[in-house]
Amino acid sequence: MAFDITRLQTRYEELRLERSGFTEVYREITRLFAPGRYRDDTASDYHLQPYPIDAKLVNSTGVLALRAMAAGLHGGMTSPVRPWFRLVLQGNPSEIPEGLNAWLDLTTQVMQAVLHQSNFYSAIHGLYADLGAFGTGLLVETADEDGIHFHLCNPGEFVIDINSNNEVDTFYRRMHMTARQIVDKFDNKNVPDLIKGQCEHTRNVTARYDVIHAVFPRNEFKTLGRVASTDKPYASVYFLLGSSSSSTGELTGLGGKPSILEEGGYDMFPAFAPRWNISNSDRYGISPAMQILPDCKMLQAMTTTLRKLQHKAADPPLVVDQSLRATGVRLTPGGLSYFDSTRTGVTPVAPIHQPDAQTLQYSMQAIQEVQEIINDGMYVELFRTFLDDERHNVTATEISARQSEKLVLLGPVLERLHKELLQPVIQRTFALMREWGALPPPPNNVDIINVDVTFESILAQAQRASLSANIEQGVVFVGNLAQMAPEALDMLNADNTVRAYLDRIAAPASMLREQNEVETIRQQRAEQQAQQQQMAMGNQALAEAGALADAAKTMGETRLGQGSVLDNLLGGVQ
Repeated sequence: MAFDITRLQTRYEELRLERSGFTEVYREITRLFAPGRYRDDTASDYHLQPYPIDAKLVNSTGVLALRAMAAGLHGGMTSPVRPWFRLVLQGNPSEIPEGLNAWLDLTTQVMQAVLHQSNFYSAIHGLYADLGAFGTGLLVETADEDGIHFHLCNPGEFVIDINSNNEVDTFYRRMHMTARQIVDKFDNKNVPDLIKGQCEHTRNVTARYDVIHAVFPRNEFKTLGRVASTDKPYASVYFLLGSSSSSTGELTGLGGKPSILEEGGYDMFPAFAPRWNISNSDRYGISPAMQILPDCKMLQAMTTTLRKLQHKAADPPLVVDQSLRATGVRLTPGGLSYFDSTRTGVTPVAPIHQPDAQTLQYSMQAIQEVQEIINDGMYVELFRTFLDDERHNVTATEISARQSEKLVLLGPVLERLHKELLQPVIQRTFALMREWGALPPPPNNVDIINVDVTFESILAQAQRASLSANIEQGVVFVGNLAQMAPEALDMLNADNTVRAYLDRIAAPASMLREQNEVETIRQQRAEQQAQQQQMAMGNQALAEAGALADAAKTMGETRLGQGSVLDNLLGGVQ
């Protein structure tokens, strides 16, 4: 084998130990925000357990807030019903080959169709929920003859590692697979005989084993050798996990040691591990749900107290006269209770404690204040701006104007999601489609290997709305100033202004003409203007010559001695 399997498992255990500080927080987040989402990677019988909703959960504000955040990010950044990205090429527009902008727009449409045909939009929605709740998500993208596939990993089932640039380039994912699934997925020659025997004799087909999928830079294990058939920058290894004995520390379990099931590789890192907020070189992110976790815990306690008060108000504890012990008291609607009416001044049944309306109102108001804190921490109001059914036509400019403060707070997160998630997704999808021959043929047989991405989602446009407004204000200012000082127009570059404005509003690249076409049009216009100027000058010369001829003719026909202008001229000469 090319890789030391013991070293691979040791590395996995080291990364699990570094993640262990988040385990308890993840469990609390799961209970209050995302029931059923977290998976404990040590529980092989998790599929047999009941749906993990905590019976103590009495207020679902956290769950609803996370749902609104996931839906808001989905609709605001990667809406399936409107374009949210555009392929571009960086560089001088004059150096871009003719017809390439139209090809980029066509390729963008083809990629959008491919993403629609895949499970991208369902997977990305779950990833947004993981980011809002746990701060870190993991999405794996693969391709085959059937198309593009995305695999969303459950929090708790994976560990990650970063390089010197704080970029995630390693992940280990733990899966609980049955014997049947192992034989179906992997080559028979690598599957242990015990597992193959369980499937062949239909015994213990559902027996589960821990399978680890490790993806890491191949040079990390370069001292261990290289595999010629899979000599790619990123190694991909599936192996059966062995267990460590607590007394001896030796690997035990299937065959006594872990065993490799499959080796492979990738040309580029196949996973995307975005993080909500990180500090310095942290591997795992901090989520907004973590920051408001104390408020959500307090909300559960406050709601429990309120429900008790409401229950007491609706069904208060009673004090009952001793005389009714023998007959009993019927408090159901229409129930009759008998007592001795000769005993005046005695109330047979009366509430012993009943909360007043002011106490209930105060408790409800306090709960609403905590709910507002939770919703504000999860940016619910921002996302409701364009999630509301009655405001489906809301524009990015209006969002920027109404929610500018929240957009400023969310700006660094959106930039990180663009860098760590959406841009790598588009670039990897482009590379996979190019590898499988699913891209439109480029013009003039130009080989396009890498492309850049411009995002035109509603949130991206809302962030750029302030920039486009600045351009509009600048153009209006220069135009007004030019009425008093025309030389002000000399400072305004019209070409750069148009390009900058269209880029801010995420207009299609095909709207702009090619640079050589623009130069041709301007040259033709200059030639036409020169011809028109020459014709105008010729017409003016002809008109002047005609006027002189008419004047000469008039002077020749004028009789002398009648006080004409010619007489005056001649007199002056004499």
